[in-house]
Amino acid sequence: MPDLPPTRPTFVISCHADTGFRSHRLRVEGHEVAGHLDNFAGVHAVMKAYFSGRMDLDGVRIELTPDEETSMAGARKVLRTLSPDDVVVVVDVTGAPTDADITIEKCADPALQRFVRGALRGLSFELFAGCPDPVSTADECDVYAKRLKRVFFLGIPCRGGDYNAGTVRARRRSLDTAARALVRLARAVRRGTGLPDESR
Repeated sequence: MPDLPPTRPTFVISCHADTGFRSHRLRVEGHEVAGHLDNFAGVHAVMKAYFSGRMDLDGVRIELTPDEETSMAGARKVLRTLSPDDVVVVVDVTGAPTDADITIEKCADPALQRFVRGALRGLSFELFAGCPDPVSTADECDVYAKRLKRVFFLGIPCRGGDYNAGTVRARRRSLDTAARALVRLARAVRRGTGLPDESR
C-alpha cells in the first residue's frame, strides 16, 4: 500500500472583531487612517487580503473572533478546533515603537523566525521575539500558544496613544503591507517551504 501524502497544516488567521467602544468613527486623512482602530485595522487588512484574488484559500481559515476585549472566548472556541500542526497568525493593532510598516511579535522560535523572514522578504517589517507593545501585552496569541507551537502576532502599528482609549492613527501603507504579508504567509504555508517541523 503506498504511503499517503503528508497533510499540510491549515493557515489560521485569527482577528478579533470586537472593541470596547460605544461608537466608532474612521476617517482617511492623506496617508493615514484615524479613528478607533482596535481592531478595525486588523479586520480591514484581513478582508483586503481575502478579497485581493491573490490568496489561495485552499488550506486557509479566517476567524473573526468575539470577546478578545474581555475573556478571549472566541479564540478559546477556535483553539478547540485546531490541530497541533496548524500555523496561527493573530492580526491586531500594536503600539510597538517602530518605523516598519508592520511588526511580527511573539515569534521567539528560531525556525519560525526563519520561515516568517523568508515569506516576508522585501516587505517592511520588524520581528520581535516577545511583545514590545507598551499598551497591551495580552492578545489571542496567549490562548493559541497554550497548545500550538507555530503561533505569532502580526501587528499594525498605531500612533497617538492608547488604542484601547479611543482615536489613534495608522499609515494606510501599514494596512496594505499587512494584507500583502497575509497573502505571502498563506502561500508559504501551503508550499511548506521552510516551515518549522512541529514534531521537534
